[in-house]
This record gives sequence, structure tokens and C-alpha cells, in this order.
Amino acid sequence: MNQRAMPNSAPASLLPEPVPFDAADFRSAMRHVPGAVSIVTTGQAPNRHGLTLTAGCSLSTAPPSVLVCVNRSAGAHDTILSSESFCWNILGVEHLGLARTFSGQDGSKGDIRFGDGLWCSLKTGAPSLIGAICSFDCRVVDAHSAGSHTIFTGQVVAQTTRAGSEPLVYVDGSFGAPRAL
Repeated sequence: MNQRAMPNSAPASLLPEPVPFDAADFRSAMRHVPGAVSIVTTGQAPNRHGLTLTAGCSLSTAPPSVLVCVNRSAGAHDTILSSESFCWNILGVEHLGLARTFSGQDGSKGDIRFGDGLWCSLKTGAPSLIGAICSFDCRVVDAHSAGSHTIFTGQVVAQTTRAGSEPLVYVDGSFGAPRAL
């Protein structure tokens, strides 16, 4: 691949030479990208599933839509497909314990993960975390396979919002909180 200087950019002689990389290099670089910590939930008791993730974002306001990226090996994956619904719960710093539980750090799986926190359902039946910064209850409108993950697009059918909590973020292998500049 040739490196060419574009208008208002550094001359090609000053640009770093690209080097081959592998998946480990990619994972290492991605550790520097901060992400909002959330829990994606699906199913109904006693077959609820959920996982901690940072790969979610808003997609559209017309109609209100979000997307979440879920590893196909995650317990929640197939339940999202079969139920055609999920709830994207954005966590505050007070939810650190839940983030760890739903990431599987304690070895728990499935419905047992819902032993902590207060949960309800909004419209689809997917578990919504009471006290989350925001919860977006979604019907799946698209599922796209991408590498080891599925990108689920969800149309928001209900939501909750709670002001006043500091968001939980994940960067460089650690949980933290953003700080104002």
C-alpha cells in the first residue's frame, strides 16, 4: 500500500511505515480505546441471559435504534436470536460488581447472574436494570455476522433514564470513570 500525502497532511517521508500485525497486536491497540460499560440482557426467568460489553452505540433517531455486538459463543447470543429482543443497560460506577458478574469473572452463567441488582421488564420482556443510567428495550430488526460476533440492530420500543450517575467506562484493561476536562 502506498502512502501518499493528502492536502494539509504530513509528507509521505514523515509518515510511519506500516508494519504487519496480528490479532494480539490488534487487541493490544484496542485496549487504549475507552468504552462505556453496559449489560445486554435477554430472555425471561428462569432462562435469562446477559453479558457485559462495551461494543454498543446509538444508530438512528428515526426510528430510535441502537446496535450491540455480541460474541457468538456468549450464552445470550442464541437467546437474542430466538427471542428477537434485548435490553441494553448502560451502567454507572455503582454497578461495578454487576459488570464483573456479567463478564463471567465469577464463573456464573445464565439466570444466576441476575441474583444481584433489581430487575424488571419493560415491553419486550428482556430484563431491564432498575437504576441503570439508561435502559433501551429493543426488538431485533437485523442481525449481521461479522467475524466472531453478531451485530444486532435493535429498534427501541421502551426506555428508562436516570440522571445523576457517573458512567462506568473500561480502558486499558480496567474499569474507571470519565473525568471532566
